[in-house]
Amino acid sequence: MRVPALFAAAALALLPQSIPAEETVPVTPFEIALPDAILDDLSARLAATRLPDALPGAGWEYGTDADALADLIGYWKDGFDWRAQEARLNGFDHFKADIDGMQIHFVHAPSPRADAMPLMLLHGWPSSFVQMLDILPLLTEPADGPAFHVVVPSLPGYGFSDIPTAPGMSPAAMAPLMHRLMTEALGYDRYGLRSSDLGAGVAAAMALAYPEAVIGSHTGGTNPYLQHPLPEDLSAEEQAFVQAAQDWQFTEMAYAFLHASKPQTLAFALNDSPAGLASWMLEKFHRWVDHDGDLYAAISRDALLTNLTIYWATGTIHSSMRLYYEAARAQGGWGVPQVPVGYLMPANDFFPTPRSWIERQGPVAHWTETDKGGHFMEWEQPEIVAQDLRTFFGAIAR
Repeated sequence: MRVPALFAAAALALLPQSIPAEETVPVTPFEIALPDAILDDLSARLAATRLPDALPGAGWEYGTDADALADLIGYWKDGFDWRAQEARLNGFDHFKADIDGMQIHFVHAPSPRADAMPLMLLHGWPSSFVQMLDILPLLTEPADGPAFHVVVPSLPGYGFSDIPTAPGMSPAAMAPLMHRLMTEALGYDRYGLRSSDLGAGVAAAMALAYPEAVIGSHTGGTNPYLQHPLPEDLSAEEQAFVQAAQDWQFTEMAYAFLHASKPQTLAFALNDSPAGLASWMLEKFHRWVDHDGDLYAAISRDALLTNLTIYWATGTIHSSMRLYYEAARAQGGWGVPQVPVGYLMPANDFFPTPRSWIERQGPVAHWTETDKGGHFMEWEQPEIVAQDLRTFFGAIAR
Protein backbone atom coordinates (compact mmCIF):
# COMPACT_ATOMS: atom_id res chain seq x y z
CA MET A 1 0.00 0.00 0.00
CA ARG A 2 1.25 3.47 -0.87
CA VAL A 3 -0.26 5.90 1.64
CA PRO A 4 0.19 8.97 -0.60
CA ALA A 5 -2.04 7.39 -3.24
CA LEU A 6 -4.99 7.58 -0.91
CA PHE A 7 -5.56 11.29 -1.34
CA ALA A 8 -5.89 11.66 -5.11
CA ALA A 9 -7.17 15.03 -6.28
CA ALA A 10 -10.86 15.74 -5.97
CA ALA A 11 -11.48 14.86 -9.61
CA LEU A 12 -10.91 11.19 -8.74
CA ALA A 13 -12.86 9.17 -6.23
CA LEU A 14 -13.28 5.70 -4.83
CA LEU A 15 -16.51 4.05 -5.91
CA PRO A 16 -18.77 3.78 -2.85
CA GLN A 17 -20.55 0.57 -2.04
CA SER A 18 -24.25 0.56 -2.82
CA ILE A 19 -26.60 1.27 0.07
CA PRO A 20 -30.27 0.37 -0.45
CA ALA A 21 -32.46 3.44 -0.48
CA GLU A 22 -35.33 3.84 1.94
CA GLU A 23 -38.56 5.66 1.26
CA THR A 24 -37.90 8.30 3.92
CA VAL A 25 -35.09 9.42 6.16
CA PRO A 26 -36.28 10.75 9.53
CA VAL A 27 -35.09 14.27 10.38
CA THR A 28 -35.36 15.83 13.84
CA PRO A 29 -34.41 19.31 15.09
CA PHE A 30 -31.24 19.50 17.15
CA GLU A 31 -29.95 22.07 19.64
CA ILE A 32 -26.36 22.30 20.85
CA ALA A 33 -26.28 22.19 24.65
CA LEU A 34 -23.05 20.99 26.21
CA PRO A 35 -23.47 19.77 29.80
CA ASP A 36 -21.92 21.93 32.51
CA ALA A 37 -19.97 18.90 33.71
CA ILE A 38 -18.05 18.74 30.41
CA LEU A 39 -17.19 22.44 30.57
CA ASP A 40 -16.17 22.23 34.24
CA ASP A 41 -13.92 19.26 33.50
CA LEU A 42 -12.39 21.12 30.56
CA SER A 43 -11.64 24.12 32.76
CA ALA A 44 -10.01 21.93 35.41
CA ARG A 45 -7.84 20.16 32.85
CA LEU A 46 -6.75 23.47 31.34
CA ALA A 47 -5.83 24.77 34.79
CA ALA A 48 -3.70 21.68 35.40
CA THR A 49 -1.81 21.94 32.10
CA ARG A 50 1.83 20.92 32.29
CA LEU A 51 3.74 22.46 29.41
CA PRO A 52 7.04 20.97 28.18
CA ASP A 53 10.31 22.84 27.93
CA ALA A 54 10.99 25.01 24.90
CA LEU A 55 14.28 26.40 23.64
CA PRO A 56 14.54 30.19 23.95
CA GLY A 57 13.52 31.87 20.75
CA ALA A 58 12.47 28.60 19.08
CA GLY A 59 9.15 30.05 17.90
CA TRP A 60 7.45 27.67 15.46
CA GLU A 61 10.65 26.01 14.21
CA TYR A 62 10.26 22.84 16.30
CA GLY A 63 6.47 22.76 16.08
CA THR A 64 3.87 24.63 18.13
CA ASP A 65 5.18 27.86 19.60
CA ALA A 66 5.12 27.54 23.41
CA ASP A 67 4.11 31.15 24.06
CA ALA A 68 1.33 31.03 21.47
CA LEU A 69 -0.07 27.85 22.98
CA ALA A 70 0.16 29.17 26.56
CA ASP A 71 -1.73 32.28 25.46
CA LEU A 72 -4.44 30.23 23.76
CA ILE A 73 -4.80 27.90 26.76
CA GLY A 74 -5.08 30.86 29.11
CA TYR A 75 -7.79 32.46 27.00
CA TRP A 76 -9.62 29.14 26.58
CA LYS A 77 -9.77 28.82 30.37
CA ASP A 78 -10.42 32.40 31.48
CA GLY A 79 -11.62 34.45 28.51
CA PHE A 80 -13.49 32.21 26.09
CA ASP A 81 -17.27 32.17 26.56
CA TRP A 82 -18.57 28.86 25.21
CA ARG A 83 -22.16 29.65 26.14
CA ALA A 84 -22.04 32.80 24.00
CA GLN A 85 -20.64 30.81 21.09
CA GLU A 86 -23.20 28.07 21.68
CA ALA A 87 -25.99 30.64 21.45
CA ARG A 88 -24.50 31.95 18.20
CA LEU A 89 -24.32 28.45 16.76
CA ASN A 90 -27.92 27.82 17.77
CA GLY A 91 -28.91 30.86 15.74
CA PHE A 92 -28.67 28.48 12.78
CA ASP A 93 -31.16 25.68 12.21
CA HIS A 94 -29.60 22.36 13.26
CA PHE A 95 -30.99 18.91 12.56
CA LYS A 96 -30.08 15.24 12.70
CA ALA A 97 -30.99 12.72 10.03
CA ASP A 98 -31.19 9.02 10.87
CA ILE A 99 -29.55 7.25 7.92
CA ASP A 100 -29.18 3.50 8.39
CA GLY A 101 -29.06 3.97 12.15
CA MET A 102 -26.38 6.67 12.01
CA GLN A 103 -27.29 10.15 13.21
CA ILE A 104 -25.89 12.74 10.80
CA HIS A 105 -25.83 16.29 12.14
CA PHE A 106 -26.34 19.16 9.70
CA VAL A 107 -27.23 22.82 9.42
CA HIS A 108 -29.91 23.69 6.87
CA ALA A 109 -30.12 27.25 5.58
CA PRO A 110 -32.76 27.53 2.84
CA SER A 111 -32.81 30.62 0.65
CA PRO A 112 -35.97 32.75 0.48
CA ARG A 113 -35.57 32.70 -3.31
CA ALA A 114 -37.67 30.13 -5.12
CA ASP A 115 -35.03 29.65 -7.84
CA ALA A 116 -32.23 28.83 -5.39
CA MET A 117 -30.01 25.79 -6.02
CA PRO A 118 -29.42 23.19 -3.29
CA LEU A 119 -25.75 23.19 -2.27
CA MET A 120 -23.89 20.97 0.21
CA LEU A 121 -20.72 22.30 1.89
CA LEU A 122 -18.28 19.60 3.06
CA HIS A 123 -15.54 20.35 5.62
CA GLY A 124 -12.34 18.43 6.36
CA TRP A 125 -9.78 18.11 9.17
CA PRO A 126 -9.03 19.76 11.60
CA SER A 127 -12.05 21.94 11.01
CA SER A 128 -15.76 21.21 11.38
CA PHE A 129 -19.11 22.47 10.17
CA VAL A 130 -18.21 25.74 11.93
CA GLN A 131 -15.85 26.53 9.04
CA MET A 132 -18.85 27.01 6.74
CA LEU A 133 -21.15 29.21 8.80
CA ASP A 134 -19.87 32.69 7.92
CA ILE A 135 -20.50 32.11 4.24
CA LEU A 136 -24.15 31.09 4.58
CA PRO A 137 -25.81 34.51 4.28
CA LEU A 138 -23.62 35.29 1.26
CA LEU A 139 -25.08 32.23 -0.46
CA THR A 140 -28.70 32.20 0.69
CA GLU A 141 -29.37 35.90 0.09
CA PRO A 142 -26.73 37.27 -2.32
CA ALA A 143 -26.90 40.80 -3.66
CA ASP A 144 -26.73 39.39 -7.19
CA GLY A 145 -26.29 36.11 -9.02
CA PRO A 146 -27.53 32.65 -8.09
CA ALA A 147 -28.79 31.88 -4.61
CA PHE A 148 -28.47 28.58 -2.76
CA HIS A 149 -30.33 26.41 -0.29
CA VAL A 150 -27.31 25.45 1.82
CA VAL A 151 -26.75 22.21 3.73
CA VAL A 152 -23.70 21.92 6.01
CA PRO A 153 -23.25 18.42 7.48
CA SER A 154 -20.79 17.19 10.07
CA LEU A 155 -18.98 14.25 8.51
CA PRO A 156 -19.47 10.93 10.36
CA GLY A 157 -17.04 10.88 13.28
CA TYR A 158 -16.88 14.68 13.41
CA GLY A 159 -18.69 17.11 15.67
CA PHE A 160 -22.27 16.18 16.51
CA SER A 161 -22.61 13.36 13.98
CA ASP A 162 -22.35 9.81 15.28
CA ILE A 163 -18.96 8.15 15.62
CA PRO A 164 -18.66 5.11 13.31
CA THR A 165 -18.56 1.88 15.31
CA ALA A 166 -17.16 -0.39 12.58
CA PRO A 167 -14.17 -0.18 10.25
CA GLY A 168 -14.52 1.12 6.72
CA MET A 169 -16.07 4.59 7.08
CA SER A 170 -13.92 6.06 4.30
CA PRO A 171 -14.74 9.12 2.17
CA ALA A 172 -16.31 6.77 -0.39
CA ALA A 173 -18.44 5.12 2.29
CA MET A 174 -19.61 8.56 3.42
CA ALA A 175 -20.79 9.48 -0.08
CA PRO A 176 -24.09 7.52 0.00
CA LEU A 177 -24.88 8.96 3.44
CA MET A 178 -24.41 12.50 2.21
CA HIS A 179 -26.37 11.81 -0.98
CA ARG A 180 -29.26 10.36 0.95
CA LEU A 181 -29.20 13.34 3.29
CA MET A 182 -29.76 15.62 0.31
CA THR A 183 -32.25 13.48 -1.59
CA GLU A 184 -34.20 11.37 0.91
CA ALA A 185 -34.01 13.53 4.03
CA LEU A 186 -34.36 16.96 2.39
CA GLY A 187 -36.00 16.09 -0.93
CA TYR A 188 -33.44 17.76 -3.20
CA ASP A 189 -33.35 15.73 -6.41
CA ARG A 190 -30.35 17.63 -7.76
CA TYR A 191 -27.72 19.62 -5.90
CA GLY A 192 -24.26 21.14 -6.08
CA LEU A 193 -21.20 20.48 -3.95
CA ARG A 194 -18.52 22.67 -2.42
CA SER A 195 -15.74 20.85 -0.57
CA SER A 196 -12.61 21.47 1.44
CA ASP A 197 -9.74 19.17 2.50
CA LEU A 198 -10.95 15.60 3.22
CA GLY A 199 -14.45 16.71 2.29
CA ALA A 200 -13.17 16.88 -1.29
CA GLY A 201 -12.74 13.11 -1.27
CA VAL A 202 -16.37 12.70 -0.20
CA ALA A 203 -17.53 15.15 -2.86
CA ALA A 204 -15.53 13.39 -5.56
CA ALA A 205 -17.07 10.04 -4.63
CA MET A 206 -20.54 11.61 -4.73
CA ALA A 207 -19.89 13.14 -8.15
CA LEU A 208 -18.67 9.79 -9.47
CA ALA A 209 -21.53 7.73 -8.05
CA TYR A 210 -24.46 10.12 -8.55
CA PRO A 211 -23.88 12.12 -11.75
CA GLU A 212 -27.63 12.37 -12.35
CA ALA A 213 -28.01 14.22 -9.04
CA VAL A 214 -24.82 16.27 -8.76
CA ILE A 215 -25.07 19.46 -10.81
CA GLY A 216 -21.41 20.29 -10.31
CA SER A 217 -18.60 20.00 -7.77
CA HIS A 218 -16.55 23.01 -6.63
CA THR A 219 -13.34 22.58 -4.65
CA GLY A 220 -9.78 23.91 -4.63
CA GLY A 221 -6.43 24.06 -2.93
CA THR A 222 -3.22 22.12 -3.27
CA ASN A 223 -3.07 18.36 -2.77
CA PRO A 224 0.51 17.48 -1.73
CA TYR A 225 0.12 13.76 -2.39
CA LEU A 226 1.73 12.40 -5.56
CA GLN A 227 0.62 9.38 -7.52
CA HIS A 228 3.38 7.04 -8.64
CA PRO A 229 4.79 6.47 -11.13
CA LEU A 230 4.97 10.13 -12.08
CA PRO A 231 4.19 11.13 -15.68
CA GLU A 232 7.23 11.23 -17.91
CA ASP A 233 6.24 14.39 -19.77
CA LEU A 234 6.13 16.89 -16.91
CA SER A 235 6.37 20.53 -17.89
CA ALA A 236 8.81 22.81 -16.08
CA GLU A 237 5.90 24.17 -14.02
CA GLU A 238 4.80 20.67 -13.11
CA GLN A 239 8.35 19.63 -12.21
CA ALA A 240 8.50 22.56 -9.78
CA PHE A 241 5.16 21.46 -8.32
CA VAL A 242 6.37 17.88 -7.84
CA GLN A 243 9.52 19.09 -6.11
CA ALA A 244 7.46 21.32 -3.81
CA ALA A 245 5.13 18.42 -3.00
CA GLN A 246 8.04 16.12 -2.22
CA ASP A 247 9.62 18.75 0.02
CA TRP A 248 6.26 19.27 1.77
CA GLN A 249 5.88 15.55 2.43
CA PHE A 250 9.25 15.42 4.16
CA THR A 251 8.75 18.57 6.24
CA GLU A 252 5.00 18.91 6.85
CA MET A 253 3.17 15.62 6.32
CA ALA A 254 4.18 13.54 9.34
CA TYR A 255 0.81 14.22 10.96
CA ALA A 256 -1.08 12.71 8.00
CA PHE A 257 1.07 9.59 7.83
CA LEU A 258 0.52 9.11 11.55
CA HIS A 259 -3.25 9.56 11.14
CA ALA A 260 -3.21 7.04 8.31
CA SER A 261 -1.11 4.45 10.14
CA LYS A 262 -1.49 4.63 13.95
CA PRO A 263 -4.27 7.11 14.85
CA GLN A 264 -5.23 5.27 18.05
CA THR A 265 -1.78 5.78 19.57
CA LEU A 266 -2.02 9.55 19.29
CA ALA A 267 -5.71 9.67 20.19
CA PHE A 268 -5.10 8.56 23.80
CA ALA A 269 -3.04 11.70 24.43
CA LEU A 270 -5.21 14.17 22.52
CA ASN A 271 -8.48 12.86 23.95
CA ASP A 272 -7.12 13.20 27.49
CA SER A 273 -5.45 16.61 27.28
CA PRO A 274 -7.13 19.73 25.91
CA ALA A 275 -3.71 21.41 25.83
CA GLY A 276 -2.40 18.58 23.68
CA LEU A 277 -5.42 18.79 21.41
CA ALA A 278 -4.94 22.54 21.09
CA SER A 279 -1.26 22.12 20.25
CA TRP A 280 -1.94 19.49 17.58
CA MET A 281 -4.47 21.73 15.83
CA LEU A 282 -3.00 25.18 16.45
CA GLU A 283 0.20 24.31 14.62
CA LYS A 284 -1.83 23.30 11.55
CA PHE A 285 -3.93 26.44 11.57
CA HIS A 286 -0.83 28.59 12.00
CA ARG A 287 0.87 26.82 9.10
CA TRP A 288 -2.08 26.48 6.72
CA VAL A 289 -3.91 29.80 7.15
CA ASP A 290 -2.82 32.77 5.03
CA HIS A 291 -1.66 35.43 7.52
CA ASP A 292 1.19 37.85 8.13
CA GLY A 293 2.14 36.54 11.56
CA ASP A 294 -1.20 37.27 13.25
CA LEU A 295 -3.31 34.13 12.87
CA TYR A 296 -6.24 35.66 14.71
CA ALA A 297 -6.52 38.46 12.19
CA ALA A 298 -7.44 35.80 9.62
CA ILE A 299 -9.52 33.47 11.83
CA SER A 300 -10.63 34.77 15.21
CA ARG A 301 -9.45 33.16 18.41
CA ASP A 302 -13.08 32.58 19.39
CA ALA A 303 -13.73 30.75 16.11
CA LEU A 304 -10.73 28.47 16.60
CA LEU A 305 -11.71 27.73 20.19
CA THR A 306 -15.31 27.05 19.19
CA ASN A 307 -13.96 24.46 16.77
CA LEU A 308 -11.61 23.05 19.42
CA THR A 309 -14.32 22.88 22.07
CA ILE A 310 -16.57 20.90 19.74
CA TYR A 311 -13.79 18.36 19.14
CA TRP A 312 -13.11 18.15 22.87
CA ALA A 313 -16.71 17.93 24.07
CA THR A 314 -17.74 15.33 21.49
CA GLY A 315 -14.61 13.22 21.92
CA THR A 316 -14.15 13.01 18.16
CA ILE A 317 -10.42 13.53 17.73
CA HIS A 318 -9.79 9.81 17.17
CA SER A 319 -12.74 9.25 14.83
CA SER A 320 -11.80 12.36 12.84
CA MET A 321 -8.17 11.26 12.42
CA ARG A 322 -9.28 7.71 11.67
CA LEU A 323 -10.75 8.94 8.39
CA TYR A 324 -7.19 9.08 7.05
CA TYR A 325 -6.68 5.44 8.04
CA GLU A 326 -9.92 4.33 6.42
CA ALA A 327 -9.19 6.24 3.23
CA ALA A 328 -5.81 4.54 2.95
CA ARG A 329 -7.42 1.11 3.03
CA ALA A 330 -10.65 1.68 1.14
CA GLN A 331 -11.37 -0.81 -1.62
CA GLY A 332 -12.80 0.24 -4.94
CA GLY A 333 -12.04 1.59 -8.40
CA TRP A 334 -10.98 5.03 -9.47
CA GLY A 335 -12.80 7.08 -12.04
CA VAL A 336 -13.38 10.56 -13.38
CA PRO A 337 -16.75 12.07 -12.36
CA GLN A 338 -18.92 12.94 -15.33
CA VAL A 339 -20.05 16.25 -13.86
CA PRO A 340 -18.51 19.74 -14.17
CA VAL A 341 -15.73 20.29 -11.64
CA GLY A 342 -14.60 23.79 -10.70
CA TYR A 343 -11.52 24.92 -8.80
CA LEU A 344 -10.80 27.97 -6.65
CA MET A 345 -7.04 27.81 -6.11
CA PRO A 346 -5.50 30.01 -3.38
CA ALA A 347 -1.78 30.51 -3.98
CA ASN A 348 -1.13 30.40 -0.23
CA ASP A 349 -2.65 26.96 0.41
CA PHE A 350 0.56 24.97 0.94
CA PHE A 351 2.01 25.93 -2.50
CA PRO A 352 0.56 26.67 -5.96
CA THR A 353 -0.76 23.87 -8.16
CA PRO A 354 -0.59 24.18 -11.96
CA ARG A 355 -3.85 23.78 -13.83
CA SER A 356 -2.13 21.32 -16.17
CA TRP A 357 -1.45 18.99 -13.22
CA ILE A 358 -5.14 18.97 -12.25
CA GLU A 359 -6.17 18.40 -15.86
CA ARG A 360 -4.15 15.18 -15.91
CA GLN A 361 -6.73 13.80 -13.49
CA GLY A 362 -9.88 14.95 -15.26
CA PRO A 363 -11.58 17.81 -17.10
CA VAL A 364 -11.60 21.25 -15.48
CA ALA A 365 -14.81 23.19 -16.10
CA HIS A 366 -13.83 26.28 -14.12
CA TRP A 367 -10.53 27.63 -12.78
CA THR A 368 -9.91 30.66 -10.57
CA GLU A 369 -6.64 31.62 -8.91
CA THR A 370 -6.44 33.99 -5.96
CA ASP A 371 -3.54 35.38 -3.94
CA LYS A 372 -5.75 35.72 -0.85
CA GLY A 373 -6.57 32.98 1.60
CA GLY A 374 -5.13 29.60 2.48
CA HIS A 375 -6.46 26.16 3.38
CA PHE A 376 -9.70 27.23 5.09
CA MET A 377 -11.14 29.57 2.48
CA GLU A 378 -14.71 29.71 3.83
CA TRP A 379 -13.29 31.00 7.13
CA GLU A 380 -10.55 33.18 5.65
CA GLN A 381 -12.15 34.64 2.53
CA PRO A 382 -15.89 33.86 2.49
CA GLU A 383 -16.66 36.62 -0.03
CA ILE A 384 -14.20 35.20 -2.56
CA VAL A 385 -15.61 31.70 -2.18
CA ALA A 386 -19.20 32.89 -2.44
CA GLN A 387 -18.48 34.88 -5.58
CA ASP A 388 -16.68 31.98 -7.22
CA LEU A 389 -19.53 29.62 -6.36
CA ARG A 390 -22.00 32.00 -7.97
CA THR A 391 -19.83 32.27 -11.08
CA PHE A 392 -19.28 28.51 -11.41
CA PHE A 393 -22.83 27.35 -10.77
CA GLY A 394 -24.33 30.30 -12.60
CA ALA A 395 -22.54 29.14 -15.75
CA ILE A 396 -23.20 25.39 -15.58
CA ALA A 397 -26.82 25.67 -14.48
CA ARG A 398 -27.90 27.62 -17.57
